[in-house]
Amino acid sequence: MKIDVLISTMNLINVDKLIKNMNIISNYIVINQTKENIINNTNIYNYNEIGLSKSRNRAIENSKADVCIIADDDVIYKEDYLETVTKAYEKYPDADIIIFGVESLNTDRPIKKIKGHRVNQINAMRIISSQITFKRESIIKNNIKFDENFGAGSKYDRAEETIFLCDALRKKLKIVNISDIIASVKQENSTWFNGFNKDFFTKQGACFYRMNKKIYLLLIIQYAIRKYSLYKNRVTFKEAIYNMLNGANTYKKEIINGKKNISNN
Repeated sequence: MKIDVLISTMNLINVDKLIKNMNIISNYIVINQTKENIINNTNIYNYNEIGLSKSRNRAIENSKADVCIIADDDVIYKEDYLETVTKAYEKYPDADIIIFGVESLNTDRPIKKIKGHRVNQINAMRIISSQITFKRESIIKNNIKFDENFGAGSKYDRAEETIFLCDALRKKLKIVNISDIIASVKQENSTWFNGFNKDFFTKQGACFYRMNKKIYLLLIIQYAIRKYSLYKNRVTFKEAIYNMLNGANTYKKEIINGKKNISNN
């Protein structure tokens, strides 16, 4: 079983140092988004573009592995991560995606473990990208990609991993959640979270619509209820709902207009 760690980074200077710091002992693919004119090699691909989802998709394109591990440049892998991942896919041969445990090195931003063996559209929202591994063939065969409208560096700068998992669930892929820990994550300050403000809720509404347009209203309501204690001092419950609905409707119009533009060309 060939396993690739798919690393997304920007303006990379020293590849060897990065791989050493991340404690990678398996094969790897590095996607480096940079404006510099750098020649690609076997493991490192340089692109003059931005967007985390674009980077993830480039990595999947360039990998030839059986199993891929999603990574950012702030991940530090456990000594036995390769053995842990290999054994998991041997234990669950029919799994298309396996979610592993990761630890946060930032006590202010702990990573919440999801309960149970089953992944659904609700608990998928608690999964971070560095927990995700998948059989590359399953992803390619089902035409599943990271939505490039979402994630850091895009208009909706979040939830790309949740949308990825929701798309996989819609395609009936089997997703298994296990508690085995494969890495630690630095979890430094978020690049997109600036508090529970209007912009946050508007973008969150768009994310919920993209996750599942059939139940996005339920997703919006449950989120407003579940997070109320965190935002109640900044916005009202009604304002949170209104802004999320506005975000969902705005994104819906963008999809409709986009399809019209395509048909007119």
